[in-house]
Amino acid sequence: MSAGQDVSVALITGASRGIGAAAAVALARRGWRIVLAVRDPRRTADVVAQVEATGQPVWAVPLDVTDTASVRAAVAATLDRAGRLDALVNNAGRIDPIGLLGDTDVDEWRACHDVNLHGPYRAIHAALPALLQSPAAAIVNLSSGAAHATREGWSAYCSAKAGLAMLTRCVAHEYPEIRSYGFQPGFVDTDMQARIRASGVNDISRMPRTALAPAQHPAEFIAWLCDARPADLAGQDLSINDPVLQTRMRKDCR
Repeated sequence: MSAGQDVSVALITGASRGIGAAAAVALARRGWRIVLAVRDPRRTADVVAQVEATGQPVWAVPLDVTDTASVRAAVAATLDRAGRLDALVNNAGRIDPIGLLGDTDVDEWRACHDVNLHGPYRAIHAALPALLQSPAAAIVNLSSGAAHATREGWSAYCSAKAGLAMLTRCVAHEYPEIRSYGFQPGFVDTDMQARIRASGVNDISRMPRTALAPAQHPAEFIAWLCDARPADLAGQDLSINDPVLQTRMRKDCR
């Protein structure tokens, strides 16, 4: 990629830590300029330093995915600072409430959908005009195996992620010029997994931390999807555990 305004720009939600932060670094290593969209930009010092170490510019902008005005402002700030937008990574998410459906709080259940489903919708809706101006636009929605298989105590999370998988398909159908993907990162050592372990609910909570993958592993796949934009995979809900996908990504990255 060439320097200046011709360098692609990625906006990543929930990028202060975990998979979002790792994806920012992975994309920067591929030559992308990075915008970290987070609730508190003051907490991005570590990831900012890691991105800057690659030689790429990075900006942190405030974002609350549950607030439409905040999402629109984050996209506007991205365009103001970086001049363009080529990839949107919808990474921000929450697992709560964890518990049998009848024991959950109605407002907490709704809040889970507001972050995991309505949040990506808000971000996509706000980013569409800019993405449609990009010569090579991509959207990656962080999905989950829970979108396709029920887990005890996760009714809110499972149903929200299932909705997100369909949203990915809808975007790919309505805007084929934007390559849209769902991506299931597998079991990753993040703060969300710590919350799951603390809950003691279902078999996932009993997985030892040593069995979890580092965030850098799914981050490489996310960066590849944004950069390579494989046309035949658009609209799909992809799994990091798919050996065919693993082989293809590694071959393309040689």
